[in-house]
Amino acid sequence: MLEKELKAWPKLLAYYQMAAEELESDLKIIDMDWKIRLGYSPIEHLKVRIKSIDSIQKKLDKKGYSANFENVKLHVLDLVGARIITSFEEDVYLILAHLQERDDYRILKVKDYIVHPKPSGYRSLHVIAEIEVVLHHETVWIPIEIQVRTLAMDFWAATEHKLQYKYPKGNIPEAAMIGLQQIATTSQKLDQGMSLIRQEIIQRTQEEEQE
Repeated sequence: MLEKELKAWPKLLAYYQMAAEELESDLKIIDMDWKIRLGYSPIEHLKVRIKSIDSIQKKLDKKGYSANFENVKLHVLDLVGARIITSFEEDVYLILAHLQERDDYRILKVKDYIVHPKPSGYRSLHVIAEIEVVLHHETVWIPIEIQVRTLAMDFWAATEHKLQYKYPKGNIPEAAMIGLQQIATTSQKLDQGMSLIRQEIIQRTQEEEQE
């Protein structure tokens, strides 16, 4: 049913495609700008994607909504998504601050799973926003989701995701769940340790420059 509607709404789909291209372009420009001005970019890797029809259908079913475009626009706010990977935890919030300062992004909601991890141990920063897409005759705002996390957080999340496929209904054995939580704690300590080392290096460099 949804697939038939999607074929009948090429314009709306085009808006989401344009939003994805705009988002990817913006992030690449941010990355280049930081490298040129500061000699360093907090962005290690980035990936932009658009949900498949099957994923959209499943999300609406899970939320109990019928498959029509009105519900897609209202309840599938992550149809366009980006994942940004950083080296350091503080860089996650540097990227958030930059997005909050821009006029072409409207931040709707921030879910901070770094400060408040999920029970499983999952950590990441999720930003629900709208991105401005300027067309010839109009300007439209398209909902997007941006996930920002460190390399350590991403490694944990990717591995946990593979285990979810092994146990498709989320019935991961209790021992494995405890192990995942312990590894998540270790991952957090790794991030904190790397940040401390970075701060020490920066401080030492600044002291040497002042001598």
